[in-house]
Formats: sequence, C-alpha cells, structure tokens
Amino acid sequence: MGKLTGNVLLLATGVALTTGISAEAEELTFDYSGSIRVRYETLNNPIFPTTEDVRPKTNDRISTRIRLKGEANYGKWNAVAEIEDSRAYLDENDVTLKSSQVNTLEPVQFYLSYKGISEHVERVTVGRVTLDHGSRRLLARTRYRNATSSFEGVLVDTVFNGWEVRGFYLQPVSRFPSDSASVEDNKRAFDKSFSNRKLFGIYAQSDDNAWKVHSYWLKESDSPELSTKNRDIYTLSVDYSKNFADGWKSNIEAIGQTGTSRQSTSASDTTDRDVRAWMVHAHVGKQITDSTFLRAEIDAASGDDNSADDTIHAFDSLYGLRRFDFGPTDVYQTFPRSNILAPGLRSVTKLNGVHNIMVGYKGLWLQNVADGEEDFLGHQLEVRWRYQVLEPLRLEFGGAYLAKGEALETGAYPDNSMYAYTAVMYTF
Repeated sequence: MGKLTGNVLLLATGVALTTGISAEAEELTFDYSGSIRVRYETLNNPIFPTTEDVRPKTNDRISTRIRLKGEANYGKWNAVAEIEDSRAYLDENDVTLKSSQVNTLEPVQFYLSYKGISEHVERVTVGRVTLDHGSRRLLARTRYRNATSSFEGVLVDTVFNGWEVRGFYLQPVSRFPSDSASVEDNKRAFDKSFSNRKLFGIYAQSDDNAWKVHSYWLKESDSPELSTKNRDIYTLSVDYSKNFADGWKSNIEAIGQTGTSRQSTSASDTTDRDVRAWMVHAHVGKQITDSTFLRAEIDAASGDDNSADDTIHAFDSLYGLRRFDFGPTDVYQTFPRSNILAPGLRSVTKLNGVHNIMVGYKGLWLQNVADGEEDFLGHQLEVRWRYQVLEPLRLEFGGAYLAKGEALETGAYPDNSMYAYTAVMYTF
C-alpha cells in the first residue's frame, strides 16, 4: 500500500476518534467471495502489421485468474481486502504479453470506508480500490482482461438534488514486474503508486440513470522510478440514455480531451504538445423478440496523421476498457479506442437465464490518415456464448474473424485474422 493511502488511513482514523465517531453497537460480520477462471486462447495471423522476428504467426495462451475477497462490517464501518493472482502459460516470445495480463498474487483492493455520515455525504473511502464508472470507457474494473487496474486514494460519495456525486483523488497503481522476461515467467513484485502521477475529479449520475457525467484530471511527471508522457490532460464525458417509442432504447456518449502531453515516455522526448482529442459512442436498439435485443452502433475517436506537429489528436482512454465495443483483448489485441471509425450491429440473446449469446459486426476505418494512405482496416465478426451450467459454474466460448482491409495488408501476415477462446469460471 502506498504512502498516500497509509497517510490518509491514519488521518481518517484520527479524525474519527477525535470527533467522537464510533461504530454503532452492532454485530461484527464477515463475508467472503471469489472466483477462479481458466481460459485458453488461440490466434492465427496477428491483426496489426508485424514481422516474423517480432511475433509468431500463431499464438496460444492459457491464462488463469484467481480472485479472493474478504469483507468485514461493523456498524457504519466497512473494510475490504481482495487478492488477485493472474498468470499466463504457453505464451512464448509474444511482445503483447505484458503486466496487463500477468500480475501475480497482488492485493488489488484494500480499503476502509465509513457510511451514513450526513444527509448529503453517504460514504468516505480510503485505501486501494478498483472502480467502475458509467460506460466504463474511461475508468473500469476488468472483466475479460486477465489483470485488474487499481488506484490508491480517497473517494467521497454524496447525494445532491437526486444526483449521486463522487469526488475522488487517486494515484493509479503500476503493476510490477513489468519487464518482458519476468512477466513471461509469472514472477511477482508488489505493485505501487507514485506521487508524481495523480487522477482526480468528479463522477455524477442522475437518479434515473439517464445522465452520467465524468470529469477527470490526469497529471503526471517523470521521476527516477517512473517514466511518463508527462500528461497534463482534462477529460469531460457526457453520457445520455433514453427509452422511446415502442421499446426503442438509445445512448450517446461524447468525450472531449484537452491539455498537454509528450509523444512518448522516452527521456529524450522533452517536447510538451497540445492535446485536442475526442471520442463518441452511440447506439439505438430494440427488443425484437422475447429473448433477443438488436442494436445499431457506432464508435469514433480522433487520431493523428502527423506525429511531428505540435498537437496530439490521438484520444487517450485513460483507465477505461474497449473489449465490449471492439472485441476481445489479451491475445487478440483488438483495436485501440483511438483514430477509429467503426459502425456496426450487435445482437444479444438470453435464453432461460442459462444461455447468453452475442453476435457482433464492425466495419473499421482509420479516422485520420495522411494523404495517399489507406484507411480501411477491415470487417470484423465476433461471437460469444455463455452457458451457465450451474449457479456457480459458467462456460464461455467465443471468437473473432477479421477480414483485413488495405490498411492492414502489410507486414509478414497480410492474411485475415482468426481468433478463438474457451473459458470456465467458478464463482463462490
């Protein structure tokens, strides 16, 4: 646990004692939960242009993820500790295998919270946490990806005029070890946060869940222990959902980003450039049968066609996820949420609470390319079937097929990409 978290915990305890805040005379209760997931993935022909000496044509990986969570409640006090162990096997010489997939035996959550403070202040939380905010495109706890992002700091949950408003001051936790050899060997080292990288802001949600507003400031600078892009960027998201006319449902999220950043984390890169970036997601759909929901969707995000100018237009998704919009991550390494234009269709069929089948199609283009360059990335078809065998036991099968467009038909593997996975998860 980082220095920030330790200091805040000490401060919160001291304030509680000196102001006479005490737990109500209630029984101390404990609870525990967890999950075990094993997944096999296979890919033939990587998506992005590469060479044979960088990445093999075919890649197989077995990944495991174990989560154990313990929780204690006493009056208005709540304490949570969660340990996660994420590992990968079979995978050899794959440059895409990083600490986002391997993070061995790490406390991803360790926090203390006090609730029911006043009419407007519902809860104060200090410690190491994982978070889901809104659409999860900017800040999220992982589902598909093998390792989880954590943050250390303070959260204050409030209610004003029917809006749930959370203020937060956090330091993102870096996963260690991060070098390729250690990651490949599933070695472990404690993760830590750094005082020279901070994420703070406000997340607000209306009582009817129709409106969600994200407001994030990310500030970072280089230190002997942490190399960064020196990002000093502000991100604002407005997300609106509406139901209308005979069961139709719609959603739109618009995000703007401004500030300064450098092009890379290299120590030789000392040029601060202006950031002007944006992202939009929208969909509209309807329940077409008792079991099937169909929607049309579009995702777009700004990108650069000139890395040498004074402005960065590439969208930065901060600590958000992309799996639910662009397809599987990890071995498949789907498209980033940057420099992209992707209209598509998606259907989800739920049968008897046991089967959940998703079929999705995306047409993919680069949003911004230099004159004379190709912009068509291809057609992607994705399928996923979840089968709830027993209440605690779920099987999952899925895959993706990318018919590559002209923009990707280069490198050693110009042929279409084929990906499949199968997973079993036991939850308790």
